[in-house]
Amino acid sequence: MFAKLKARYQALPPNAKVFLKRGAILLAGWLLLYHLVLKPIDVPDRQFTFLAQYCTAKVLALFYDNVQLAAPHIFIGGRDIVVITNPCNGLELFVLYIGFLLCIPASKKRFWAFAIIGTAVIFAINILRCTALAVMSYNHSTLTDFAHHYAFKLIVYAVAFYGWMLYSKKEKKAAHA
Repeated sequence: MFAKLKARYQALPPNAKVFLKRGAILLAGWLLLYHLVLKPIDVPDRQFTFLAQYCTAKVLALFYDNVQLAAPHIFIGGRDIVVITNPCNGLELFVLYIGFLLCIPASKKRFWAFAIIGTAVIFAINILRCTALAVMSYNHSTLTDFAHHYAFKLIVYAVAFYGWMLYSKKEKKAAHA
């Protein structure tokens, strides 16, 4: 089996090999860093989770009176509506998105533009996702569980995938006249 896998790897185009090598190194590095250093001290999870909670509460306050944040819970009119915990903070998707960008050769300017704008878009969509789930929960929607586990995840990952597709297109060189 290992011989078949090695033969398939050898048959890949050079660019695909570079992508896979970079991806494997980044994945291993991130997993070691996260699980051995960051997760035990709850950094950056705690900060991203609080930011998601705070921003979700602020957006809800635009539409509802008496929105209160008592982390990790958000209340509307004294009713516990939504709980935002570490898995909801978007960190995994931020790392996945930026990791993919790092695996594809591009100029520094292009990388930073896509990293900053893409992460901001993913963050904003995650806040809208949390807000929509809170609204659905407040209104006793029967679709809340489905939306949380499937529909909204599909939307967020589709946006990240679209960003990757745009990034992976060749850079257009400025015409020199």
